[in-house]
Amino acid sequence: MRIRNKIAKHRLSVFTWAFVAIFVSVLPVRAVAADVSVHASIDSLALWMGEQTRIRLEVAQNEGEQVWLLPTFSDTLVRGIEVLEVSRPDTMKLGNGRIQIDRSLLVTSFDSGFFYIPPFRYVAGTDTLSTEALSLKILPMEVDTTQSIVDIKGVRAPSSSWWLLLWDNMPLWGWIVLIVIAVAAVALLAYWIYRRYFSRSREKVAPEDLLPPHEKALLALSQLRDEKLWQEGREKEYYTHLTDILREYLFGRFGIQAMEMTSSQILSILRSNQETKVLNKQMKEILEMADFVKFAKVKPTPDDNEAAMRNAVAFVEETRPEEIPADDTGAETPDGTKEPETSERRFTEEENPVAGEESAESDWEKYGPSNKRRS
Repeated sequence: MRIRNKIAKHRLSVFTWAFVAIFVSVLPVRAVAADVSVHASIDSLALWMGEQTRIRLEVAQNEGEQVWLLPTFSDTLVRGIEVLEVSRPDTMKLGNGRIQIDRSLLVTSFDSGFFYIPPFRYVAGTDTLSTEALSLKILPMEVDTTQSIVDIKGVRAPSSSWWLLLWDNMPLWGWIVLIVIAVAAVALLAYWIYRRYFSRSREKVAPEDLLPPHEKALLALSQLRDEKLWQEGREKEYYTHLTDILREYLFGRFGIQAMEMTSSQILSILRSNQETKVLNKQMKEILEMADFVKFAKVKPTPDDNEAAMRNAVAFVEETRPEEIPADDTGAETPDGTKEPETSERRFTEEENPVAGEESAESDWEKYGPSNKRRS
């Protein structure tokens, strides 16, 4: 009995000392392991053959601590699982001096079956840490067994389309040249369309614009009379149109910029012109009456309105350019030549007032309201 008790006590002491030794040796390693945690996960647990998934590895540790992943990855993770890509470590701060380092592996498989992925191992100081073990199931592609097996398709000839060949083989500078040519062609086409359909329509001139200034003015005065503006109580509009017609006539006949001048400026220029000096009184009456109506809101009488129209017609008729017939330029001499025209053979309206009045009456009848000019 004593011998058995001694053996039992001896075994107890051996186990006690062994436990203490193991505890002492493991205690510092667990302290280091407590500061580092590792984790592994997979995005998909089942895939079709040829599909891809990612395995994600996470390490949480203190800043400045060295943790190594073992081993270095190759193109095969385990038999049947290929590694396509290994990402770079991505570090994220967790606070309190802690960081997390993430990495991922892009894997695929072309063999069907169930694959066991062993734990990933890390080395932290003198400790070795392991992640969880993973598994991946690869499913075979579904095959319709009712259909007969067909042969592999033969090699196809490349497309002979010129635009496909151009797309594949054109260098960058060629595309730039092609774009410049296309833009130039579009610009030329737009310019041709503009010249063909738009510019000519703008260049069309109204028949009235081809008339001499005096005929154009008489036609406009005739149209103004037919509108009967002052008979409807629109005296201001009537005198505005009347003076505008005369201003345009002065510009076309004498080159006077009357549209930009005041009434006093127009009268001053007419007094200095030998052709209009005598007729300045008629123009003065018209402009003064127009200013009274437009600015002083004077109500003119019907006789004033008719007198303004008569004075305007007379001014245009008496300042129209002289028309000398070709046959009257000179008398024919006995030898067949024509004599130069002398002052005795020419008569102006001032020298022959009767002829001037007849000319004024004939032109007003020509362009007046009773017999309008047909264009």
